Amino acid sequence: MYSACRRKEMISIVIPAFNEQARILSSLRSLGRFCDTHFEHYEIVCVDDGSTDHTWDLITGAKEIPALRPLRLNQNKGKGHAVGRGMLNAAGEFRFFTDADLPYHPQAFELAMDAFDSHACDIVCGDRNLSESRAGVRVYSARRVAGRIFAAVVKIVMGVDASDTQCGFKGFTASAAEKIFSRLNTCGYAFDVEIFVLARQLRLDVCRVPVTLIQQAGSKIRLIRDPFWMLVDLLRLVFAKGRRKRE
Repeated sequence: MYSACRRKEMISIVIPAFNEQARILSSLRSLGRFCDTHFEHYEIVCVDDGSTDHTWDLITGAKEIPALRPLRLNQNKGKGHAVGRGMLNAAGEFRFFTDADLPYHPQAFELAMDAFDSHACDIVCGDRNLSESRAGVRVYSARRVAGRIFAAVVKIVMGVDASDTQCGFKGFTASAAEKIFSRLNTCGYAFDVEIFVLARQLRLDVCRVPVTLIQQAGSKIRLIRDPFWMLVDLLRLVFAKGRRKRE
């Protein structure tokens, strides 16, 4: 039975998926069950980012999730590109993205909607460093240290005052989503940093909410290779920032 206090706003949740055949159906079904009990109107926009396995077949075959909107990209260009395409194709008054393994407790959606209501903010970002945030699974120290180092570098070189730019849970008003993702140029994991940079340039109000990490085993972040490419993306943002100043 549905709750009488389901929210009436139209909600879009974008899920980027690349070779996710092992877990995508489980995640989409779980997310659908949560949304059924919390939102009167919602859609799940699952973006297949050029998968080479059976991800697309599984998404398009999931007829038991009527609010699911599959979107296929012919070429894998990275998480930032997939999220951006999903956001610009979404129809919600409020648009969220999170990862295919649903790493954060879905209560984050409720907290984010409360923040939109109470603070009239344009963007709500999960922040794993807030005192109210929790980790229901073990977070390896190497991953934690890498995250802190990256955050420090971002603050120094980009002037972005955010302790957790890389949290994979963010929400936007429809207007903010259109403004941000129509300008986003970063396709890889560092696209989150550009979101903060663009938000500052566009004078958008950003709020933070705590998140509870409940899933870590399936993370696709590779600590040997991915930090290098994240730094490459960051340097591109630095050079772009310098060009704009000279112009």
